Amino acid sequence: MKVVYKPVLNSIMMGLIIVGGISDKPGLASSVTLEEAAKLEVSTPTIVSQSQGVYRSDRFLFRFTYSSKDFVIDNDISTPSNGIDAPFATIDVWTKQHAQKIRAGAYEGGTEYPANVSIRVYNNPKKLPLQQWVKQSNQFTMSRDFKIARIAGKTGIKFQSSGLYENESVVFINPKDARIIVVSLSKNSTNDDAVYRRAYQQIVNSFIFVNR
Repeated sequence: MKVVYKPVLNSIMMGLIIVGGISDKPGLASSVTLEEAAKLEVSTPTIVSQSQGVYRSDRFLFRFTYSSKDFVIDNDISTPSNGIDAPFATIDVWTKQHAQKIRAGAYEGGTEYPANVSIRVYNNPKKLPLQQWVKQSNQFTMSRDFKIARIAGKTGIKFQSSGLYENESVVFINPKDARIIVVSLSKNSTNDDAVYRRAYQQIVNSFIFVNR
């Protein structure tokens, strides 16, 4: 634990790379809540944990925390996306073990990437309601079990979907730009599920919208 002064901008230490060409700033998570931290003066010292990282998007105006001890966010190993409904931007969260294997070429030659946690930003030019948008999108197969969900102080929906993996997602609208954000946990039959679920829950619980 140590005292730092905001803003904390140390991308080398946190090992973060900005996704999709957006101007995002990594930092360290405060011991106070994110809502409280947002209200602090820039010069106010706060106690931070080096095991926690903060991902912040200055383009899409949101942030969330994750365990920098266990996970990395790296544009170089983001999963490829195709199709007209492809996300506008993607933030993939990997365990350090999976990130190391991907960088070493373990999944080259068409091998599917591991299941993981992702945060994806989509355009919604038709301004469709969330459930209708999910059902008409080719990004989600066999979507079902829709329920109301609260995230970042906003009302969204959570749902299940099937495909290469079984997916658990929460979808909501960014009030800053009206784009749709989807936070997804992809699940497989390995023990990685429990690890990635922890990251998924932390991201969902800590996700907030911020000002410039």
